Amino acid sequence: MANNKPTLKQVVEQVLSELDEPITVKDLADHVYAIYPTKAKTAMSSFRNCLHYDEQGVNLVYLNRDTILPMRIAMRGIRFRVPIDRYTEQENTIPLLFFNYFIDRHTEPQNVSFMNSQAYPIDFRVKTVKNIWEPKSLWRRDFVDALEFNEWFKKIKPQRGDSLLVTVEDWKSHKFLIEHESRRKRDVDAIQRFNKEFFDILFNMLEESRDGSIFLHQVIPDIFARLSDPRGYPGDNWREIVESDKRVKNDGTILNYSEDLSPFERMLLTDAEQLPWINNSYKAAQKNDVYCFKAMLGFNPSIWRIIEIKAVQTFSEFDEILRKSFNHDMSDHMGGFWKLIPRGKGKKKFREVEIGDINPLGEGTAADLRVGGLDLKPGDFLQYVYDFGDWIEHQIIFESIGAVEAGKSYPRIVERNKPKYKYCVDCKSKDKQTVATWICITCSEEKQKDILICESCLEENHDDHWTEEIIY
Repeated sequence: MANNKPTLKQVVEQVLSELDEPITVKDLADHVYAIYPTKAKTAMSSFRNCLHYDEQGVNLVYLNRDTILPMRIAMRGIRFRVPIDRYTEQENTIPLLFFNYFIDRHTEPQNVSFMNSQAYPIDFRVKTVKNIWEPKSLWRRDFVDALEFNEWFKKIKPQRGDSLLVTVEDWKSHKFLIEHESRRKRDVDAIQRFNKEFFDILFNMLEESRDGSIFLHQVIPDIFARLSDPRGYPGDNWREIVESDKRVKNDGTILNYSEDLSPFERMLLTDAEQLPWINNSYKAAQKNDVYCFKAMLGFNPSIWRIIEIKAVQTFSEFDEILRKSFNHDMSDHMGGFWKLIPRGKGKKKFREVEIGDINPLGEGTAADLRVGGLDLKPGDFLQYVYDFGDWIEHQIIFESIGAVEAGKSYPRIVERNKPKYKYCVDCKSKDKQTVATWICITCSEEKQKDILICESCLEENHDDHWTEEIIY
């Protein structure tokens, strides 16, 4: 017997189709589960996932984290700009890419209708053209759909630099009003204000995101719905706004921070684009400044050191003192630094902006960068990683700026945590109490507990075992 029970997605879309005003996520859930009853303990989680993955950018927009609006209501009357480029001027053709997220992605282009400012229909033809508009997209298609407006363009004669101002008359039935604007009539100030507001909203969404990346198809409609005047004079096309801001990058589908590069993307960088990406702002007036940092071992923050280093000194010297501070091998493994920039409302999420790396010889992309050139302020965070294989993280807090003390050598360790010593298990069996300085990984794995040993017992009983030094 066939199961005719609707799915959660179907019920959500049914309820959305009946709404004509904003609604909270909780109230929408109550409406949905009145039709789709469930006793599942994860009902609200399933509901939010359905909204986020199935409906956002398709049938609804988020006005804020807890309030949504059906897409057909949110898009009504919204205006956006389509630029006239060289190709459009010569071919009387506009790629459908510029209408992305205003035309339902499941809609066939031939089912879209356009009219001019006198409400007369505008004829067009759908054709496939070579894609020259997405050179950086990892999801780039070689050919894309385009709209050819031969008759209308012959009448209005648009030129490169002009624009088409498009108004969404009816999102559900795919009806649009198009007006031609010559380059001379562009309101540059209004466009700049629109662009800034648009990108401020977009960047804030990225900052508040869970993992520092967002899907464009989900957030672009949200942004238009959140603008102060989305039905007023439009700014540039959203594609141009996003591409113009160097703080972010996108592959045509996902937007993230410009410094978030995959190994493959990093290989494609030119020499000028390579590390360091941090501008060196060091000035001669800082030569007598001393920077005070608290460095903590990442997996155990109770292990810390207070380090002072002069502003004029380099990250190569900073790497050296950190290796000494935590008993890391001075002649092996890479070290690296990142600046942690808080994102969102709290200080629990960070952007990791790579400063550069240092090799055991003191060379590397960050070797010559001066510590005082990082434009740090007290309370700022850095991350230091020793050994890119084992990836031993250290969190570093910039605490204060002081002055050089006569007779002192920098960089230096000025304070450290009080050690909580552990004792050698081999010596304990001999009724001796000796501070353990090593952990025998081989024996620990065999006995399923930590086997801590001193220097003497290491040489006597564990010389051929895998061991690691204990940091106190």
